[in-house]
Amino acid sequence: MRMTKREKVLLSILIFALLFYGSYRFLVIPQMSEMAFYKTELEELQLQIGRLSTLEEQEQRLDQEIHEAIERQVAVQANYFSLIEEQEEIILLLNEFLMNPDVSATAFSFTPPSRETTGDTELASMNVLVTYEANYASLINLLRSMWQFDRKIVVNQLAMSAVEADRLTGNLQLNLYDLTHMTGQVDNLFMWLQSAENFKTNPFSPAAPAGAFQMRYMFLDADAALLAQMPYVPFEDMGGHWAETAVHALGERGAFPPSGNLTYGPDLPISRGEFIILLDRLFDWPMPSEPVDLTQFDDYEELGRYESSISRAIFSGYLSGFIVGHQDNTLRPNAPIAYREVEFVMRKILNDESFGWTETAQLIQNETGHSSEGITDSAAYLTRGEAAYFLYRIIE
Repeated sequence: MRMTKREKVLLSILIFALLFYGSYRFLVIPQMSEMAFYKTELEELQLQIGRLSTLEEQEQRLDQEIHEAIERQVAVQANYFSLIEEQEEIILLLNEFLMNPDVSATAFSFTPPSRETTGDTELASMNVLVTYEANYASLINLLRSMWQFDRKIVVNQLAMSAVEADRLTGNLQLNLYDLTHMTGQVDNLFMWLQSAENFKTNPFSPAAPAGAFQMRYMFLDADAALLAQMPYVPFEDMGGHWAETAVHALGERGAFPPSGNLTYGPDLPISRGEFIILLDRLFDWPMPSEPVDLTQFDDYEELGRYESSISRAIFSGYLSGFIVGHQDNTLRPNAPIAYREVEFVMRKILNDESFGWTETAQLIQNETGHSSEGITDSAAYLTRGEAAYFLYRIIE
């Protein structure tokens, strides 16, 4: 039986429909299901990636918050003392404050360390009573130094009485605070200079016999306001002097450590030690990590007040090669410094072998009218006014 054309067309349509259905049923539907599965899995992975990104952002934020908290802790800790119960550093620090020759302490007394509660915070504290004798200007400088010191020193009580014209006696009660029990961090103020055979001992014990090793310490915190003298008070003997502007400019920069003196003495010779201290305070030499033992020099005891916090200038200058000892194994910190010694020091500091005092002296003469003795005699001594003007021109 032959199929008509119409039947053939219908049969073809039927076969095509069956093939299409079979393809859809057995090929397309499974693939669509698989695609839906993968789409769901992709969406889940994208959600996980989003959560991980959020976690990473949270971790970075927490890390930043922790870093900022540590910085705040360090900043707060820097305002307080460490290990006040040992008292040693407190005694040395008081010794630093009392380096001014016009201030003397006749007695110290300490209370045992105790705990004070402020709000929810518990602080370790110690009270120190200082019995003093001083003139008025030196007492004000002492108080200012304590107020400006990096660690918090609370002047709780101040008593004074006049024993004679411009001479005061009385008591200072100081409160010191320690956060070490909270932070676990110890921040020492002093470094002891000692060898393997000589260990830290009482700094107030009698001096060692001649030639024997003597224990020394150095104040570490070069940036502290221990020797600050703010505001700067112009020296009484500088009015109208040719170096007045230079001395005043250096004073404003904190170049002169307090001494209780109201005069500068611009026409007097400047000592080797004083000149090196000026250089250190203006050039801010780095603290040597391993200070040289200056006790090897025969005149080490002449360092006197230089062995306090400002001894870093002597150590730094010596270690850097800016100052050298003499052939007789002495440093001579209190001896006047000659113009030729200034040339030696400044050639090293300025890294200029051609530096000579004659050119500097000529500059000073042209600008101020002052005639330096160093023009004709390199063995003569640099004056305090010349030192100030010379350094002022360098940093200007």
